[in-house]
Amino acid sequence: MSNYEEKEAKALVKIGEVLNKLDRDLEELDSLNDDAKKHSMKKWIVEKKAMHEIKKIAHEAGKYEKYDEKELQKEIEHVEQYM
Repeated sequence: MSNYEEKEAKALVKIGEVLNKLDRDLEELDSLNDDAKKHSMKKWIVEKKAMHEIKKIAHEAGKYEKYDEKELQKEIEHVEQYM
């Protein structure tokens, strides 16, 4: 297996791990009895974190060039202004 194929395979494994964690986190949030508005905001944050991590993995594998390391933090700070 070439270095490129190895990188790709590792990236896919990492993405699978991120998606499995996302599923677990969303299931946990679904089981809570929080306020519906707060609950949906937590889900949104969990989903954003997962997407950010997937972008990072794709960037490290050389498949995504628009990755911004600070993008997630900026979005969360923006949303926290209204909470």
